[in-house]
Amino acid sequence: MPCSNVLRRRALSAALCLLLMLLGMPARANHGVRWGELAHTAFRHHGHPDLSSGVSLAQDRQGFVWIGTQSGLVRWDGNRHIKYLADGARNDALPDSYLMSLHVDSRGRLWAGMNSGGLVRYNAEHDNFIRYRAIPSGQRDPRVSAIIDDGHDGLWIGTGAGLDHLDADGRFTRLGAQYGADALPDGGVEVLLRQDDGALWAGTRHGLFLLRPGRPPQQLTLGDQRGLPVARLLRDSAGRLWIGTSNRGAFLYQAGAALATGAAPVRESGARPMLQQERISAIVEAAPDEIWFGTHGVGGGIVALDVRHGATRRIRHRADTPDSLADNDVMTMLRERSGIIYVASMAGLSQYDPRPRAVATIRHLDASHSGVLSVPSLLQAADGKLWLGKVSGGIDIVDPLHGLRGRLDVGGGLPQSRVLALASGPDGEVYIGTQQGLFRADADGRRAQRMHVARRRDEEEVWALALVGRTLWVGGLDGLWALRLPSAGAPQLLRHEGARLGDTRVTALLPLGDDVWVGTRNGLARVGPDTVELIPTDLAAPDRLPPGFVSSMLRDRDGRLWLSNFGTGIVILDDASANGPRRFHRLGMRQGLPDRAANKLLQDRDGMIWASTDNGLARIDPRTLAVRALGIGEGVHVPTYWTNAGALTDAGELVFGGLSGLSVVRPRALSTWHYTPPLVVTRILLNDQERPAAIYNAGLGRQAPPLTVTTAARERGFSVEFAALDYSAPERNRYAYRLQGFDSGWVGTEATSRRASYNNLPPGDYLLQLRGSNRNGDWAPTLEVPVRVLPAWHQRTLARVAAVLAGLLLGAGLMQARTTYLRRRQHELEAMVAARTAELRATQAQLEALAYSDPLTGLANRRLFNDALRHLVAQAERGGAACTLLLIDLDRFKLVNDTHGHDAGDALLAATAARLRAAVREADQPFRLGGDEFAVLLSQTADHATLAPVCERILAQLAAPLPHGAAVIEISVSVGAAIHQAGHDHEQLYKRADLALYEAKAAGRCTWRLSP
Repeated sequence: MPCSNVLRRRALSAALCLLLMLLGMPARANHGVRWGELAHTAFRHHGHPDLSSGVSLAQDRQGFVWIGTQSGLVRWDGNRHIKYLADGARNDALPDSYLMSLHVDSRGRLWAGMNSGGLVRYNAEHDNFIRYRAIPSGQRDPRVSAIIDDGHDGLWIGTGAGLDHLDADGRFTRLGAQYGADALPDGGVEVLLRQDDGALWAGTRHGLFLLRPGRPPQQLTLGDQRGLPVARLLRDSAGRLWIGTSNRGAFLYQAGAALATGAAPVRESGARPMLQQERISAIVEAAPDEIWFGTHGVGGGIVALDVRHGATRRIRHRADTPDSLADNDVMTMLRERSGIIYVASMAGLSQYDPRPRAVATIRHLDASHSGVLSVPSLLQAADGKLWLGKVSGGIDIVDPLHGLRGRLDVGGGLPQSRVLALASGPDGEVYIGTQQGLFRADADGRRAQRMHVARRRDEEEVWALALVGRTLWVGGLDGLWALRLPSAGAPQLLRHEGARLGDTRVTALLPLGDDVWVGTRNGLARVGPDTVELIPTDLAAPDRLPPGFVSSMLRDRDGRLWLSNFGTGIVILDDASANGPRRFHRLGMRQGLPDRAANKLLQDRDGMIWASTDNGLARIDPRTLAVRALGIGEGVHVPTYWTNAGALTDAGELVFGGLSGLSVVRPRALSTWHYTPPLVVTRILLNDQERPAAIYNAGLGRQAPPLTVTTAARERGFSVEFAALDYSAPERNRYAYRLQGFDSGWVGTEATSRRASYNNLPPGDYLLQLRGSNRNGDWAPTLEVPVRVLPAWHQRTLARVAAVLAGLLLGAGLMQARTTYLRRRQHELEAMVAARTAELRATQAQLEALAYSDPLTGLANRRLFNDALRHLVAQAERGGAACTLLLIDLDRFKLVNDTHGHDAGDALLAATAARLRAAVREADQPFRLGGDEFAVLLSQTADHATLAPVCERILAQLAAPLPHGAAVIEISVSVGAAIHQAGHDHEQLYKRADLALYEAKAAGRCTWRLSP
């Protein structure tokens, strides 16, 4: 043997040994990636029964995801699915409901292989299927397990009898014989993969073979074995060939390696590797150098391989974690074109986005313990570790690089109660606020002891802690306490504030200079060295502090004080150190916050403000106050967070404590979603009949055949459903439509409906324009559907001309004959008409009085109120004058009925109506809505200054005592006011007025409140 060949073989052997060592090496704990060992792989589940038992997945050219299941073929658009079933009575239906393989060819056509029904092609134009039956001269076996392109518009087909070929013209040939396929072992072909040079990899039950024209099959050795059953193949973006077997795990064949070197086994890292005894049911490249193996077996779930480090991790189902993998028996996987990974199992269809790197979710610190993490308090200690106060009691100490490093609980001196606050001490110790008092822990977190505070009950709750030098500020339900911390011994009480805070229930603390800002459950106070400033609250004034639960505070780089409010959102004080009136800005859902309950504020290294809410996270630019909401699409899988639970780490991460885990945010890794989704028509109903929609997804636009509405279909009309195929967060996609020639502007529609419907359109040609966006609201190109409405026979020009001529002739003939008769009857009919008209007018007046007025008070009733309210709001939306709604409720009206009787109550209602008429202007409209509820619509009152005199006059008029018999009835009213805001409909205006009425009642009645 030549020396050069010996050296080449030795080099190849050395390379193979190195590869085996790499793939078999134990996993490093985290490869230097913070939180890598703890990060949870969160899935979104679609559990409809029709989406379960998926065996094969594919995505067509339009962007639809197709699921071949054991009970039919399903098309999925992210919101709605359509299922196709076998039907033996139809030649254009599926012949078998067990789908084994799916493939979209180079021309965009969808092919499906079945367990016993052979091969079919989906005919999108007619929404049916073209069958290719198994016959001796054609396809040799009805079990089709693999379909791939041949590179020449034909197909290679793997069946139970071997390898078949379908030419571009639709004829079956025995081309496989030229590739040596006849020499393959019996049992059929399970999986196929074509190389760029045209060679075929054929996975069979007896091994993996490379087929080339004019050569015998070459078998690839898997590890040190031949004949292993091969079930799955994947060539990744680096050219590597990944091989999945039915009973011996996975193997890797490096690109460019000699066939004789064989394939190296993929070895699972960890203490109990099981991959090499499992069935590989799916392989997908989740990201460059990250390969996922779907398995069946003892381990189950997905084995994720980090190719560069040779380490693996198991992604499995956990009963205590709803967004874990739905089922450990993975049947197939697909990475669709936007990057979403779909995982099919018997439990349904699950999806995972591998790209959100900015937000990591931590559900568990210890995989051996059940129950998800719930963290109401957080602290980064001086050594960089995070102390996590748990809702179940105790503290977990976590190193972001190495995971759980310690626990402090009952055994270490803490009570079995929720940890509500944490603060680092001047000597490295940690102060712990719990539901059962204040504790001090050593820096190593091994022991804690109770701190006794003079004049304070030991087991009083501690909700907030803040440290300034050696002064520890403690906030609880009993006010604010200042403690001096000596180097040794018990703390010294310096100060206690209670009633002067306005509310003794302290929830947040923020030291600023010589002051401490104190957030309570009902507002805010500033505690100075010798003074306490109580900040006034006013819900109705948008530039004043709203009342409510202050959950956290921070001071930004410009000196502004930010408050998160559990109920209003975020409130900003421009200058915390200035004297004079305090002026605030408010940020709520109208400004983009995902929820009005804000829980924790943090500022990142770039100055951006982050907020956790009861519906995800938000990032606020402090310069512009622009809000960006973050949800599942950005990787935020913890929906609800604890108040004041968050910390900024030394690495610049933001960690928020939630009710079901931690969210770790890397702000600089946050990217904008730029994927432009395909916009497709998903369903057309014409006269309540389904019509194929694929022609309108072919990009023809105005040149597509028009959707023709016949005379018979005009009454029921048509509806077009459409979808933007951004699967990352489809509930956030936006939709709108308009019918050119009919609609004056775009009509918005909800993501859950996505339907444009029309009926009784005038005859003519129209253009239906459809719009859809990705989750960020970026619009995809408009989709157009031509619409033609045909006229009825009597609406055609000739029919109308003929009708006019016939009418003229008939009229002329009858005119003379009827003239005499009509004159004779004229006087008689006029008398009858006059009498009947008078009766009808009287009846109409009575009916209108009954329908629109209240019989007791004579005021207009709720029915007329609803019509008037809609009318005024519609006028305001079209640029008319602003309107104001007043809701008026009698205070303690039930007491009047109970004390003086229902006659007195009726008299009071009638007197209220009379006084209400006298209190308002002639242009204003009073109503009785029912019971003791009244309303007034003001058409020319658009601000607080003009509204205040009206409301005060109403309060004064209706507060006058009412004599009734020998008694005098003392009464008052509460008024809730709301001024129409642009973009709000009448229901929103009513709800805001109702909330203002509730505030007036809560304020002690006999007053009025204006909704913001």
